[in-house]
Amino acid sequence: MTESVASRITGRVIMGGLLIFFGLIFLLDNMGVLEAGDIFDYWPMILVVVGLMKVLQPREEGQRTFGIVLIAIGAFLQLQILAYAPWVWPVLLLAAGGFLVWRSLGRKGEETTPRTKGASDLAVMGGVNRVVDSRDYRGGEATAVMGAVELDLRGSTIVTSPAILDVFALWGGIEITVPPEWKVDVRGIPILGGFDNKARSTVQEAGAPEQVLVIRGTALMGGVEIKN
Repeated sequence: MTESVASRITGRVIMGGLLIFFGLIFLLDNMGVLEAGDIFDYWPMILVVVGLMKVLQPREEGQRTFGIVLIAIGAFLQLQILAYAPWVWPVLLLAAGGFLVWRSLGRKGEETTPRTKGASDLAVMGGVNRVVDSRDYRGGEATAVMGAVELDLRGSTIVTSPAILDVFALWGGIEITVPPEWKVDVRGIPILGGFDNKARSTVQEAGAPEQVLVIRGTALMGGVEIKN
């Protein structure tokens, strides 16, 4: 069978196409055919295109989440350039900081039982990779700000369901790996980001207790991926 054209579109092909594009732009600018300055106002679209390729054709685990992050960052930068709004960044930082404080201190009416208390993972412009081996997993928090958190829960067991995991991703990604016998309930809010639940629970044995993990939180120009 002849390999489809789409399957042959790799990162090298995209990079080669971008180099050809910019080479032509510089050449036409030097020849006086067009003004390159206006065209380069759209440079963040490069991030969007690369992110789309990662989402549509992921070749490794975690690339889809990384693609969503690239798309969100590219779209945000493009909006700022076209709208000429220097206030966008400060407002976004204020909103993100206020949201984190509110989620941590102002949970009136939300469940605050010991099941929601657990380890807290924070990645800021860096990465956290943690393996959790708990016989009584109750949940916790995972926060990624321009960074990545990889949480492996395959060695854990939920005694009292549900366990609650609060997540927050800002220009970053959170990857959660769960056992196949767990049922995952995603209650996240994506804002220029996404939640990708690829976890599939297996058929439980008769009489076996149900193990439920609730994932709640926000992906603000970031991505959260759940898998087995």
